[in-house]
Amino acid sequence: MRTIKELQAKLNPKNIFDQRYNIEADDKIHLLYVSPKLNATGYYRMITPALEINKTDTHKAIITSIETNDFSRKFSDFVNQLDERLITWADYIIFPALFSDVTYLMQAIKTLNPSVQLVMDLDRNYFAIPVSIPLSRKLTNDKLKCLENNLGLMDIVTVANEAFQKFLQRFIDDRLENANTFVQYLPSLVSRYGYEEMPPLTRNTSEKLRVGLIKPNEEDLLSLKEVLFKMRKTFGEKIQFVCLGKPHSSLEGDLILKEIDCEIHDSVSFLDYFEKLNSLQLDVVLLPAKEGLFTRNQNNQLLLELSVFGIPIVASIYHPTSKLISDGENGFVASEVPEWLDIINHQIKDKTLINRIGKNAIKSVWIKDSWTQKKLSYSQEAFI
Repeated sequence: MRTIKELQAKLNPKNIFDQRYNIEADDKIHLLYVSPKLNATGYYRMITPALEINKTDTHKAIITSIETNDFSRKFSDFVNQLDERLITWADYIIFPALFSDVTYLMQAIKTLNPSVQLVMDLDRNYFAIPVSIPLSRKLTNDKLKCLENNLGLMDIVTVANEAFQKFLQRFIDDRLENANTFVQYLPSLVSRYGYEEMPPLTRNTSEKLRVGLIKPNEEDLLSLKEVLFKMRKTFGEKIQFVCLGKPHSSLEGDLILKEIDCEIHDSVSFLDYFEKLNSLQLDVVLLPAKEGLFTRNQNNQLLLELSVFGIPIVASIYHPTSKLISDGENGFVASEVPEWLDIINHQIKDKTLINRIGKNAIKSVWIKDSWTQKKLSYSQEAFI
């Protein structure tokens, strides 16, 4: 994260314009990424894409600022003030999801730079968020309506899930008849910028199999309730459940975690997240999922993170990452209760299985899901 921390400091508004930005004339295609937060969405969808595309001879990216992610902050309206010099420099201006009326802002941008292409990156399907997820309580009907209208103001909307791309294109075409918005699939990818100065991979040296749950929401955790209880009953002291980031304000979720004697770790800032994940010494992580539109439209970021650390995954057939797993090679896919139990039982009996699957996952993620030249070309082609 060293490069990202240095960039965040460089982009501090206290610095003068010329210290923050280089807008000297060149023949490259210019991408302007607007105010990503330093969280998972900002990192995967705006910060690392900008850093990676700057390695090319054809494109140049500028990030206006990198905002601190405040856990206590309300879902505030979009209020960023764009400098006119950046607007006129850009060929594409890429925004995060916008939940306030930005019609006049977009008109002003088009007045200053009539040829600029407006882009919004939508990190999840906000129109299908389950009520059990706290974010749903902040998304009023007015905010969702503003988001819907703002989609129609864009030339391009980018998403990280192919099923979501198809859903959103139909959604826009059906509801916004005057819109000419194109929905583009651009996958989230692993970047080495996130792992600078990372300590060596840590491995579990205890006798217990450390079984992880990473930021499960209430619905997903409840969908795995029977599996978790049977694992605890069947394997007893042979396993230790570990949860990083328990469900928010979920009484039933808390009771499940207590019943299975789960070791609980609070969520950490994104800057500390990768080191925290590494330090948990997990042998395997369970990815539960309840079937539904929101789940089908989710991204694959957790799969990327766990694969980098060589942590085998057991994913529900309803989890979108199940389609990216070669069952028994770089992870596992499970449906019925006995399948989940069999996979854990095999890992308890044969620790070499964990090492083999983990090594395959590391190899697979850096070959297939990192910023290789081939994957970089997809972004180059999307912004031409």
